[in-house]
Amino acid sequence: MLVVLNHPEEGPGTLKEMLTSLGFDVKEKHGRELTGKEDPDDLVVMGGPMGVYEAEKYPFLIKEVNLIRRALSEGRLVLGICLGSQLLSFALGGDVRKGSFGTELGVGKVKLLDEFKERIGDEVEVFHFHGDTFTIPMGASLLAYSDKYFQAFYAGKALGLQFHVEVDGRMIKRWAETYGLDTKLVEEVKEREEEFRSTASIILKTWLERSGR
Repeated sequence: MLVVLNHPEEGPGTLKEMLTSLGFDVKEKHGRELTGKEDPDDLVVMGGPMGVYEAEKYPFLIKEVNLIRRALSEGRLVLGICLGSQLLSFALGGDVRKGSFGTELGVGKVKLLDEFKERIGDEVEVFHFHGDTFTIPMGASLLAYSDKYFQAFYAGKALGLQFHVEVDGRMIKRWAETYGLDTKLVEEVKEREEEFRSTASIILKTWLERSGR
């Protein structure tokens, strides 16, 4: 399983350990290092501070979109988180733009639908850090939403998550230092690490079961 990074501080976090325990051989690679010839068994695309619409400034995003499309066409698993979910939506014909309701930042609740609702409940706390949003591509199914934006969708074996559940206090501390965030967010996440871990585990297992894995 190839995990594509778009910023060195925005890695797979707790998901790496979970995916490894589920039998995946997880390898990481920054988007800038993509050659266009990668052929991973499965694909995860992580977040980053850039926008899908900034491909001229960050041309490796085009390689990521092509990699996502190829993985989808070959029936591979694809997971997109934050920017990764936006790239997934775009790869499937969706639209990505700056959010009309401003940035979502910090711990917040999202409302859940379908399998997520069955496994987790009506709503769950997650970590938000995004100012862009996506449309739900044709043929995809909405799985979660907040008061401001769409938050998750399924499309075949692909899953897009706008929010973060892979984070822990150490990761948010690095984000606070890198992006100048309020350090209070570190404690907010530390208090919820086990909850986030549990939510991430359920989401992963639900996605894999739905995809026949």
